[in-house]
Amino acid sequence: MTRQMTPTNLPTRAQQLPDEYELHTEKHTYRLQQVRYPDDLPLLYRWMHSEHVIEQWQLNIPMPTLAVHFEKMLADDHQRLYLILQDGRALGYAEVYEAKRDRLARYDDVEADDMGWHLLIGETDLVRTGLLRPVAMLLSDFIFQNSPAQKIVGEPDENVKAYAWAAESLGYEWQRTLAMPEKNASLYYCYRQPFYESEFYQRHQQACVQ
Repeated sequence: MTRQMTPTNLPTRAQQLPDEYELHTEKHTYRLQQVRYPDDLPLLYRWMHSEHVIEQWQLNIPMPTLAVHFEKMLADDHQRLYLILQDGRALGYAEVYEAKRDRLARYDDVEADDMGWHLLIGETDLVRTGLLRPVAMLLSDFIFQNSPAQKIVGEPDENVKAYAWAAESLGYEWQRTLAMPEKNASLYYCYRQPFYESEFYQRHQQACVQ
């Protein structure tokens, strides 16, 4: 007997995202690679206990507790968890999520296809080295190429000034401030066409074809 798929057992938008993705720039190759549990847990533990990460992520917790956290995160089908690599070196962590099924939907009138991402640059020597823009470009291109999303939403802490610096050159536009329990968040929207027409993406494309 043929089993018919029902809406409850169809893959979610997040589950349909690929396990890996690469973007080449003039100088580097950036890569998304799904988190491999429990193999990647020691690396994530080290990053979460790095001084520059603690304030924003608040996951500087014992290893068993962090393991439970990531087990829950990996079981949540509205998101996918990825390591970010530059030329083969793991440098950070990202969560790509469906906005409509995320807690963000409590604060903003998001649409069914909207997607978002959270980003952590884990390696201390790479903080404040200009990585945010190429990594944000990687995540944005990944979402637009592999989902029906026409809009990406962002809600960084308003104190993260580097996000505003990177956002402007990639077509992200500030909307308003959201009062969330743990932060005042700056709400950003990025639409598909403005992203691909953005100054930073166009400059990247031109550099790659030369």
